[in-house]
Amino acid sequence: MKHILLNRAFEYRKCKEISPSKDYAYNSILGAWFNITNKLPLIFANDFTAQATKKFDIETGEDAKGQ
Repeated sequence: MKHILLNRAFEYRKCKEISPSKDYAYNSILGAWFNITNKLPLIFANDFTAQATKKFDIETGEDAKGQ
């Protein structure tokens, strides 16, 4: 029997790669994508869906990147 936290832990699905539209350019100094027209970061775009970065993290703070 698994520990109760492991039984109830949320597993993140593998995400697709971020592919912003041609209206965005990557700023390597700031490390973010920006709209070419209005200069706002991609994260503020209404149609942007955030990407998950966790890989089966467990409540202890350990992660399972190799899995």
